Amino acid sequence: MNLVQRKLFNELLPWLDDKRIILVKGARRTGKTTLLHQLKNYLEKKGENTVLFTADQEIDTPFFKNSRLFFQFVRDQYVSSDKLLYVFIDECQYLPEATIFLKTLHDISQNKIKLIVTGSSSLDLLKIKEPLTGRKLEFTLERFSFSEYLSAQSEYKYTQTFKIPDHYEELRLFYEIYKNDLEHHFIQYNNWGGYPEVSLEKNIDKKTIYLKEIIKTYIEKDVAQFFKIGNTTQFNNLIKLLCYQKGQLLNKSELSNTLDLHHKTLSSYLNILEGTFIITRLKPFYTNIRKEISRMPKLFINDPGIIRYFMRSDFSDFASIDGNLVENFAFTHLKLECPELFYYRTISRAEIDFIAQYDNSLIPIEVKFRKRASIPVALKNFISNYKNRIKYGLMLTQNIMDRKNNIYFLPVTLLDFIHLG
Repeated sequence: MNLVQRKLFNELLPWLDDKRIILVKGARRTGKTTLLHQLKNYLEKKGENTVLFTADQEIDTPFFKNSRLFFQFVRDQYVSSDKLLYVFIDECQYLPEATIFLKTLHDISQNKIKLIVTGSSSLDLLKIKEPLTGRKLEFTLERFSFSEYLSAQSEYKYTQTFKIPDHYEELRLFYEIYKNDLEHHFIQYNNWGGYPEVSLEKNIDKKTIYLKEIIKTYIEKDVAQFFKIGNTTQFNNLIKLLCYQKGQLLNKSELSNTLDLHHKTLSSYLNILEGTFIITRLKPFYTNIRKEISRMPKLFINDPGIIRYFMRSDFSDFASIDGNLVENFAFTHLKLECPELFYYRTISRAEIDFIAQYDNSLIPIEVKFRKRASIPVALKNFISNYKNRIKYGLMLTQNIMDRKNNIYFLPVTLLDFIHLG
């Protein structure tokens, strides 16, 4: 099994000397523990002192009762008088009053320790009595991106990145060379998703077992045990329904009626799903609320493997992949690339899938996963209405690569290799 060095690894290295807490968030089984071990090994090779604790396995240990006991123990056992100790804590959400624990530990450590912690739930979801404002640097470890998946499964090396519009012609050549390989792996990626152990496994039966076990553990450990949700059947039914509604407006009243869930319970469940990195709600873009208004967010699932599990979907042919699944794929990659991402919908229901905002510049993006794709009227009107802010328009297609004035047509398989800003 190949060991994939995550993109986040190199992003974290410059911050290892920073005094603030490094918090790596992400869903269960995205590789946070592996990342901690890689960082630990990196530091030890440089001669640094390190120690790693796993909070959910050691939470009953006496020194985990509060931060002062923990610091006393660490200072007695691991801190030398003249050297910083790097303390890794995996699954920090299991710490007693996690944010207070980390804040106090940071404040009393007197520059003796550097904290690097992971959490499978967003700290925004926990019962926060005191925030970590000014004391933490937050990073998110996502499931494998398409390019990370390729580095594990393809026989080719994919290290190239391209900027639109500067490298458009180089991107065209890249596509001509690697089109078939990209499409083959795109099918597999959208069938199985980006959970590392599922992605790295080649045996179909084992992939199925791994994916089932990941979802089962999430429901049993996060949902039932950590968040104390007794009716996991209702929770499962909600996830399943959301998988069918991926890329659509999230109508809470409709969901509440369909599932016979009280609106407060539904809101709680949605917050848990978002806080544990299962779903993301995308907000609308508007500058004129009278003309461009849709208060409902759009709903996306953060990994195709989750969709496969609940919908039992499977695709063997590139052209037959469901269009909503392709839009969902586009979202999971655009949210990493774009500092501000929205969708657009007017009161007359003219819609654009995504609006990427870079400072004052806008890039409208439409997904048309079909053999022929024309420029939608809504995209043309948006570009006309916001012409002073438009950088360019982007059409993500099945296999069309073209340019019409300031609108670029790109096969969606290239999305993870381009920089938009």
